[in-house]
Amino acid sequence: MTEDRSHIAGGSIASKLSSAELLRLPAIERERSPRRKLLTGEKITRYLLWTLSLACIVFYLAMSTWVSPVLSAPMLVGLSIEEAQRKLADVGLQGNVAGLEASDAPQGEVIDQLPLQGTRLQEGDRIELHVSAGPDGIVLPDLIGQDIETARMTLERLGLVVSVKQLPSDEPAGTVLLTTPPSGFSITDTENEDELQVSVYVASHVLSAGLVEFALNGLQVVIEPHYVSTAAGDVSFDVSRRLSSLFEAAHAEVTVTRSSRERSVAQGEFDRRAEAAMPELQIRLSVNTSGGGGIVIKAPDISANSAAVKIQERLQYQQIEAGLERIDAFGEAAARNTVEIVLGSTASPTDLGHFEENYWRDAVARAVYMAVSPQFDLNR
Repeated sequence: MTEDRSHIAGGSIASKLSSAELLRLPAIERERSPRRKLLTGEKITRYLLWTLSLACIVFYLAMSTWVSPVLSAPMLVGLSIEEAQRKLADVGLQGNVAGLEASDAPQGEVIDQLPLQGTRLQEGDRIELHVSAGPDGIVLPDLIGQDIETARMTLERLGLVVSVKQLPSDEPAGTVLLTTPPSGFSITDTENEDELQVSVYVASHVLSAGLVEFALNGLQVVIEPHYVSTAAGDVSFDVSRRLSSLFEAAHAEVTVTRSSRERSVAQGEFDRRAEAAMPELQIRLSVNTSGGGGIVIKAPDISANSAAVKIQERLQYQQIEAGLERIDAFGEAAARNTVEIVLGSTASPTDLGHFEENYWRDAVARAVYMAVSPQFDLNR
């Protein structure tokens, strides 16, 4: 009896349980981790907003490397033009001379600026500079014969704006031939940009060759220089002499209807001398004693007058005058190819300066010759 019980206690009971009884045993309880909840609409919205904000920050940082930095206008008053321009260039700004003013400060020194020091600017912005003209104004120096770079530096140090133009010449290329306004011209108070500009005419070899290549054999040319007294002498006759030499080198027959010794010749006498030469081309040269300056072309009908048109175009091309006017003038006796060239006015300081320049006279003669010769050239 005792033996049977010990056998049962030894674990034989489990072996005697049926499979059905085993299935009825209680299940083992296990601790389960909670299930992860799906994203809600609120969380999705917050996520999108966060992503968008991050993208905006990255975009701003990227763009900030491309946008010009904010700069501060430096103090320029008291500096020379050259020093001020260099200081502006060092910080990425630009400067231009906006005016000259009479001042006790040295010529070419900045006496005012706009905008003022400390103004917030962007890279590349421009600051206007007002420059001292000295107590007596700026007197243009004599630059004739200098190279253009030296002349440019001299003028820019005075606060002037340089415009370089070319004229045909046998002088070394880049040599200053004349300036407008001329040397000795005084500039005082001005905020007019045109009055701050100096035109510097330099030598060019573009047209110097070929001045006498035209075949004008037998062309009858009359040059009629009217006398007007100027400080530079008999300007119209001197231009006529230069023009005559050019035509004669091309084998034209030239008649100058006044000698260098004659001062007063009546228009009737001029006409008689011209008619005797039977000209195919007649050119009158004169100087005004009043009115505005600059070279003026006169012809009966400049639109139909081929010589006048050609001369006008050539003078504009060579840019030896400030403004060329078209004027319908002359009397009925003017021939089809009769042209009058008013060389300037004794009332104009600029013209008086030009009259003094030998090269200016030569440039006018060359311009007229190069303008009218092609239409009479036998080789064309």
